[in-house]
Amino acid sequence: MKIKTIALLAMMLVAGTLTSASQVWGEWGEWSGWGDQGDGTYVNPILPCDLSDIDCIKVGKRYYAISSTFQFSPGMIILESEDLVNWTVAGHAVDDITQITPELNWDKMNRYGRGIWAGTIRHHKGRFYIMFGTPEEGYFMTSSKRANGPWTPLVRLLDKDGWDDCTFLWDEEGNAWFAGTHFANGYKTYLCKMSPECDKIDWASAQLVNEGSGREASKLIKVGKWYYIIFSEHKNGKGRYVVAKRSEKIDGPYDEERILTRNLPGTMEPNQGGIVQGPDKRWYFLTHHGTGDWEGRAVSLLPVTWKDGWPIPGKVESDGIGVME
Repeated sequence: MKIKTIALLAMMLVAGTLTSASQVWGEWGEWSGWGDQGDGTYVNPILPCDLSDIDCIKVGKRYYAISSTFQFSPGMIILESEDLVNWTVAGHAVDDITQITPELNWDKMNRYGRGIWAGTIRHHKGRFYIMFGTPEEGYFMTSSKRANGPWTPLVRLLDKDGWDDCTFLWDEEGNAWFAGTHFANGYKTYLCKMSPECDKIDWASAQLVNEGSGREASKLIKVGKWYYIIFSEHKNGKGRYVVAKRSEKIDGPYDEERILTRNLPGTMEPNQGGIVQGPDKRWYFLTHHGTGDWEGRAVSLLPVTWKDGWPIPGKVESDGIGVME
């Protein structure tokens, strides 16, 4: 499929200002240029490789991202960057995925495309935390003082199948909160309290905050006075697009909801990702997109425009919804 000419806001890597770069995309995967252009601009995709289910945070002056690794070992790749454009591999959070189940061992390998699915990375009081789900085995947590490890042995947070795409966050009082989706039961997303050590979920506190429409990729963030649950959903005739709910309290109610992006046919479909503030003080959405076919899911960096307190990724159209260019 032919992709139209794109004009992107791009980051001046040294000066911290913004300029623009443009590129004509040919067939998907046949890019004449990508990423850092060496002149203070970047061109999407910034990472033209399979990095599904990306999430991203800022810690100090550096950025850290994670990506699903499914049945592969070591598991849960960790990336590091100073500018959101140039990334290096810091390591993996799970050195041996047979920690999850022996079914993932080389002599069985009957979990193709399963294993480690979308997770969330956060940093709290000098420590990194990663939580993720597997469709058969439940939810897991690991932590480390450094992004390159060593990471603690996995702690199982839930020993049930049919759950995925979890997220977590600490509120202003330092209390930990968790959200996870029961995709096997109508894509119901529940918000729960956690133990201070993030090694237990208080399921008795669970409240339903979302359901239906193939919802996935939940991310809890706080910007200004608002707590946001960012997620993607899918509806027939619309495809997959990004949505947000918000509340002034982390425990809700999350009554306000807004569609953030519009799906464009084929590969131009922002999906899972992390919303972070760049070194130029502007905001960006680091997101995967693509069909997930032979090329996997490439990663692009979209500018975020705040409209009435909502983060809109990409080019904002007249109706206030963002699209990829």
